[in-house]
Amino acid sequence: MTAPELFWLEAGHWDIFVAVYLFLGGVSGGSYVVASIAETVAGRSEYDGYEHVTRWGLLTAFVTIAVGSITLLLHLSGPFIRAFTFPVSFTNWTSWMAIGTWVIVLFSLLVTVRLLWATFGAKATADPSGLPRQLVAKLGVEGLLDRLADATRPTGILDMGVRLVGVGLAVLVVVYTGLLLSDVGWNVPLWDPRLLPLLFLASGVSAGTAAVVMLAQLASNIDSHLVHRFSLFDDAVITVEIVILGILLYTLATGGVAATETYASLTGPYGPLLWVGVLGLGLVVPLLISGAQQAVEFLREENKLMTKPICSAKFGLVIAGSFMLRFLIVYAAIHQPVVVG
Repeated sequence: MTAPELFWLEAGHWDIFVAVYLFLGGVSGGSYVVASIAETVAGRSEYDGYEHVTRWGLLTAFVTIAVGSITLLLHLSGPFIRAFTFPVSFTNWTSWMAIGTWVIVLFSLLVTVRLLWATFGAKATADPSGLPRQLVAKLGVEGLLDRLADATRPTGILDMGVRLVGVGLAVLVVVYTGLLLSDVGWNVPLWDPRLLPLLFLASGVSAGTAAVVMLAQLASNIDSHLVHRFSLFDDAVITVEIVILGILLYTLATGGVAATETYASLTGPYGPLLWVGVLGLGLVVPLLISGAQQAVEFLREENKLMTKPICSAKFGLVIAGSFMLRFLIVYAAIHQPVVVG
């Protein structure tokens, strides 16, 4: 292999990297939204542990957007180093590709700064997540980052403004991928421009909630009542996701020739992935687990179904279902039957 070949990556137009990137972008945006909710509610609740959810949420958002961005770069055909210039290479501001790349850049910068404020400084000396401080301590710059965090941390209205801007960017990170695909929705009925962005948003917030709360429970041992509250929030989002998915399937089943052929493909060759994977394991089973937990919560003082293994199983299914949804959306559309006439 010659030196130039080291920086050249060949990739198909639609490979597994696309589904992985869409999934990681959704988890990142959803994780940030959950972190912001926890930070806003902290101090107004009788339960402790919201700071754990906030810091794990920001850390999850940071890691997933970083890995997702690398995945996107790996997918791009061409010199790998040149791929880092892609945000300034696009000049068509009517395209969601150009808009989305800058949304990713701005969101990544804001998440990095928010993670700095949440993990370092006088207000964060005992970091519940532990990981960032442990890694930085080995580099010997922990004190420097503590001072930097204290010097730059906003307060009051400015802090709330930064948080709201971050939530807006997080939502755009999740939604823009659906808008990007729906640009060709006129030719691909599955990529409905009205429903796909909403479906991705619900799926991203749900998967982000599941990932953050699962990590916070396993690593920081947050109160089971707090886990239950976020689990119920996740259930509400899952319910919305099921409704949107149902409407999308209905529009395909009752649409034109191309739409009905796409529905036949979804329920035929891709039927097991749709019914068993996405809808069954990814959406319905988590709701059934949560329903059982809620029933025990009403009937007994001690909820033995709120254990870490059971909650992790529920959240893990939600995360897996979110990935399977993106895989289905991408690959079922690629292999959509071509209808002539």
